[in-house]
Amino acid sequence: QSCSFGCASGYTGGGTLSCAWNGTWSQSGTCQAINCGTPGLPSNANTLNCASGTTYGQSCTFACFPGYTGGGILSCTSNGNWSRSGTCQAVNCGVPGLPSNANTLNCASGTTYGQSCTFGC
Repeated sequence: QSCSFGCASGYTGGGTLSCAWNGTWSQSGTCQAINCGTPGLPSNANTLNCASGTTYGQSCTFACFPGYTGGGILSCTSNGNWSRSGTCQAVNCGVPGLPSNANTLNCASGTTYGQSCTFGC
């Protein structure tokens, strides 16, 4: 006699268990964790560490380029996609004070890393 088995969420494969003449079960087939593949780098991230692997239940960490704060984790989900928690946000320098003898300041493009303000005298 034999029984077939399927795999839990996050795993692929399946197989059969067969009852042998001596009363033991033999297994044919296995369940393998779904592989999400190597994830892409999130925006403004410069390093990715997937030391634990890229299969279901494993995660990768990412860090940000200089000028950006944050970082986070990418987790391999049961459907074979990556789920992200965390981001890389541009450092915010805040509105600068007026330089000496200046009378106007324009920071229309923003006050985060890579942006600039103009001033008039």
